[in-house]
Amino acid sequence: MTTIYKAIPEETEINITYLNESLRFIGNDAEIINIDDVQYGHTLIIDEASSLKEINIKKPGATISFSSFPKQTVRIKGAFEEVRIQDKKDHYALHRFGSNPTLPLDTLWGAIVTNDHEVDCAGIDALIMKTQGISDLEVKDDLSHISIIGDKSLNSIKVTGKRIIRSFTVHQGPALQSLNIQRRVLTCSLKRCPFIDTIIGFGDRLDLQPKPRKKNTLSIGGFWHQVPEWYDLQVALLQIPHFKAHLTAEEIISCADMGGVSIIPYSYDGQGGLVRFSNTLGMDIDELSFGIPITDFIQLIQDGDEAEFNLLRSWCSNNLSWFDQYKVMRILASLISNGYDSGAIIRLRNHISEMNTSMPKLIIGSVNDGNQGGKWNPLFSGDSNEWETPNNSVMPFGRVDLEIWLHTELGIEFLGMDHQTHNFQNRYMRRRHLGENGVVRNLLVATLSAANTVGRNSAAERKLTELAESLYTNPLINSDPFCCEFTVYHLTVSRVATKPIIRALIDGIMGMAAAAWKRAALIIGIVDTTNSPRARMALKRLASDKELSFEESTLISAISVSGRRAFDTGKVAKPTWPYLKSWQTQYSK
Repeated sequence: MTTIYKAIPEETEINITYLNESLRFIGNDAEIINIDDVQYGHTLIIDEASSLKEINIKKPGATISFSSFPKQTVRIKGAFEEVRIQDKKDHYALHRFGSNPTLPLDTLWGAIVTNDHEVDCAGIDALIMKTQGISDLEVKDDLSHISIIGDKSLNSIKVTGKRIIRSFTVHQGPALQSLNIQRRVLTCSLKRCPFIDTIIGFGDRLDLQPKPRKKNTLSIGGFWHQVPEWYDLQVALLQIPHFKAHLTAEEIISCADMGGVSIIPYSYDGQGGLVRFSNTLGMDIDELSFGIPITDFIQLIQDGDEAEFNLLRSWCSNNLSWFDQYKVMRILASLISNGYDSGAIIRLRNHISEMNTSMPKLIIGSVNDGNQGGKWNPLFSGDSNEWETPNNSVMPFGRVDLEIWLHTELGIEFLGMDHQTHNFQNRYMRRRHLGENGVVRNLLVATLSAANTVGRNSAAERKLTELAESLYTNPLINSDPFCCEFTVYHLTVSRVATKPIIRALIDGIMGMAAAAWKRAALIIGIVDTTNSPRARMALKRLASDKELSFEESTLISAISVSGRRAFDTGKVAKPTWPYLKSWQTQYSK
């Protein structure tokens, strides 16, 4: 049953003693609505209230429903169950159970419904915002529930703060390209965001409905326990279009991207417990129970003596979750980048690596801090240097590990390559194709991702350049179509696009035991990227290969003569990446 409540004209404050049924409110002069008591689950429907600014709920359990999106900011003060908004043909809802909880379910106190991107959300838990004409939105308040309805102007969203976000939803973003959440988030959902290409965050679940309109344009960074299955396949195929979502050298050094992420003692006493933290750091146990922010802990270790680092090492004697392992790796990478003792760093890194490879791959994890409990039985042999991560996840251990290696004097055997021959060691060659090997794939991605950023000391930068060069000149890599498709596409960001390197890459492609059309597709990619004369000469030789059709030979000849100009003038269609798949589609291979 629904009752209609029509306010008296010019009455600005409305008092509802008891909300024990669905109540449809009409009152365009009302600015404040007070609800004294609520029978759980009943709804206040705001039908017409153009002047409404505030709804005060003194008892929990109410649902607030708007028949249209408010034209001015409305503040809901008090605990509530749900906010619903009917916006023409669209329906939006924000519920306190709006995520698969890995935190205790608390009440949700206060919400703001607004189209003002500069609204002050202090003291409020939830935000529903419909953007109007803003390109870059930044949300700084410590909210637990955030819902964004983007317009055609919204291009990027950045979220900062420290509190865990229980639910983050973008209901629509017709022009949204970038989402950067520098906090932990339990559930992140993007709906109707066809052009999203960069997502960064630390979360449990990431859901995209539907998939981005263009295939192979999305890059996901940060740390996610669960991402869409199709993205896992995209990464496995080395179809990573760019590194905008990946860690930068500056972020690894500062850990400024890890808002609110802390080291929390696992127990009261014992190894890495509250008592030891308190005695070592001289801090109260009550204060330490909430954890020490990553950035603060790094500073304590740098300013202290061995005791602070030993405290971290004792904390690592516990069974660490994936996210806790990642925290330690980020701390180690930051410390070694700032000149901390590399010997101690490597020893603790090796301990984390061994722990990672021996933990069950099917364990349920969360970015929510807390002891995962118990001991696990190893499910892996422990003799692999390949970082183990769950299926359909984003956990860039390899990228952080590479940054640690760059600041050591260790050779490339640390990364799974033989120091003398620059060949991959036998234990990494179990799979049929080199590029299908997880270690090789991880090394390629991590190296080119790292090469895309600067900010390290000169020795580390030089070591990175040498590593990138070795990947482009290594015959095992540049003669593998699977790997070359990735390295060719990212040649411009690899920092090694010199004539000798390009020559070695072309020679490797021309010498690979692969079909002529595969070699041609990859060489055309080099022409598109660098317009290399040597690549054009290679195409001229390939054009006469008997394996190719007349149409293919004609196209290859045209590119060999005109080079990149053939694409610019429209004489030949610009190559589409992934090159091999596009060629297969175009010529029915």
